[in-house]
This record gives sequence, structure tokens and C-alpha cells, in this order.
Amino acid sequence: MGELTDISAEIGESNSEAAATLGKQVHAIDSERGYVKASFFAGENFLNRGGRIYGGFLAAMLDGLCGHAVRLTHEQPGTSQVTLELKTSFLAEARPGRLIGEGFVRHRGRSIAFAEAELRSMDGVLIAKASGTFKVGR
Repeated sequence: MGELTDISAEIGESNSEAAATLGKQVHAIDSERGYVKASFFAGENFLNRGGRIYGGFLAAMLDGLCGHAVRLTHEQPGTSQVTLELKTSFLAEARPGRLIGEGFVRHRGRSIAFAEAELRSMDGVLIAKASGTFKVGR
């Protein structure tokens, strides 16, 4: 998948503590489309007894991608949002290392948004995907 450059500082974003724990780096955004491309680093501390990344960490990465994509579409910076629902499908085993993900807003209303995300290994294998529903604003 080539070299990935973290553009977080360039676009004036900093990670939450949760995103930092997941090793998140932002590589591309498109606020108009509600799109984000980011990667995450899963270390040995993310592994289950079978030596694969625990599904809860993958779900957190997918939730973060969906949420970031939705956040990009807010008219007012700092608008609150919360995940109402997240459906996750695990499609292949995930091993330690860097995973690349993309998040997309599929529909945005005034107070509800729908987003999807995918996580892939660095060699392009689809590891997991999710769809989420978000409450936007108060």
C-alpha cells in the first residue's frame, strides 16, 4: 500500500486519548464527502490468546473511523455526536502491526448520520467492516 504520511498536525487535529492508544494516524480527509483515511497500530498488547487482534480493538478502530467521517461533516466545529449503533463484521484474522482504514458518511441528516468503515491489512486484505448510526447535536 506504499508509504503513509500522518497529516494530523498539518490539518490541525490531535488524537483523543483513545485514538492515541489505538495508534491512529490520519492520512487523508475530505470534509465535503465525509471521508477519512487513517491507520492504526496494533501491538502485542492488543492480542487475544490465539495471537490475533482482539475484536473489541478492531471495533473501536471502526467506530473511530465512522465517527471521524461524521465529524468532518459538522457545520459547527465541536458539535457533539454519539454512536447509537455499530454493526461490525469480522472477515479475516488480524495480526499485529499497522492496519489501514477508511470511513465514509453514507447519509447525513440534521440530527442523525449513517457511516461505514473498513479496515485492511497493509497488503490489502479486508479484515473487518462496520456500519454505524450517530446522533448529532443535542
